[in-house]
Amino acid sequence: MKFKGILILLLFTGLVATAGKTVQEKPFRPSIMPYLKLQFWNVASRGVTSADEKAASRFTSYFRRGRLGLKGKVLPELSYNAMVSFDNLAKDGFSSTKGLMNAGAVALWSAYFTYDLSPKNDWLNLTGGYFLPHLSRESTTAPWTTSSLDKTENSCYLRQFVTGKANGICPGINLGGLGDLGKQTLIYNIAIINRQDAVSIMERNWSPVLLGHLMLNFGHKEFSKYNYCFSNNLLKKQTSAILGLAFSAQGKTDAFKSNQTISADATIYLGHFKIDGEYSVLIRKNNLEYNANCFMLRTGYNIFLKRNWVFEPTAMFEKFSSDENFNDVSFFDGSDKKLDVGVNLISMAKKIKVNLHYVHHDGEGKKNRYIKNETFPGDYVALGLQLII
Repeated sequence: MKFKGILILLLFTGLVATAGKTVQEKPFRPSIMPYLKLQFWNVASRGVTSADEKAASRFTSYFRRGRLGLKGKVLPELSYNAMVSFDNLAKDGFSSTKGLMNAGAVALWSAYFTYDLSPKNDWLNLTGGYFLPHLSRESTTAPWTTSSLDKTENSCYLRQFVTGKANGICPGINLGGLGDLGKQTLIYNIAIINRQDAVSIMERNWSPVLLGHLMLNFGHKEFSKYNYCFSNNLLKKQTSAILGLAFSAQGKTDAFKSNQTISADATIYLGHFKIDGEYSVLIRKNNLEYNANCFMLRTGYNIFLKRNWVFEPTAMFEKFSSDENFNDVSFFDGSDKKLDVGVNLISMAKKIKVNLHYVHHDGEGKKNRYIKNETFPGDYVALGLQLII
């Protein structure tokens, strides 16, 4: 009943907000814009170590990410975005970089619409379809804008804990918006989604996932208009701070009695200097109670060059850690740590990025995400090229 009530409220809000709208005087033409996004990595790594055996050090080139999509507007207030992915295409299985190999598979990545329920302001935007949930800022930050070589693994732990999938893409409905509260700006997102792993096929007990994320912007505005996904580096010289709080909650399923997360995040700009971080607590109850946490801290310094380029030295540290009750709740134990140091050269138009990074892995545990059964990924150096067309 609680789930039905929330869904009815979201739909009713949309009907009320759109009631009485007048037809625009100028004729509107639906739009469609194709796009292509690529991340091509060249990686020198020490190879994977398993028990007493170590794979040979190697050099490999592959597409870390590939996305092909369409976006546009069907109505002045109704936009859409759909894309397919070919991530980790041609990846070497013994390379130290994280991620599964892909021999050529193409899959649907996301497909969603956003309906602007209040065109006169930006307070009410209804998004529905197959999309990323707002579990924290990092979890819904576009990977094309990160200062680190890649998105943090903390977001993968968090998304897999809540949605059952490392990429977190789920079907659901989200109400979000942006507006002024005095001198500050509020950005919010509240959603209902359905888990997308084997646990979501629940015969006896079913519960939706309720989640939300609130952010308050102090100082210069980081965002002037509501967007469903965030950017990690705006490539601006400004003084601002955005502080965020997020949560997720799911009731009883066939696999556990309850599941919840609480996250706090912050992004601060001080002129050329940028720092962002977040901390998440993961709690799952079954016969026992399982607790885990994720921490991430990342810095960067934007040096604005001639001809509309930005040079950014950057560093990032992250850690996942958990307790011994992982078997009872079917999640990860031990710890997973990562240190990333590098430089980025980015065009102001954000169409081209070249990056050179060194990544160090460490951790322990029988079942953490990447270091399990005495198998360890090695350190690596990556030279990447990113193109957005």
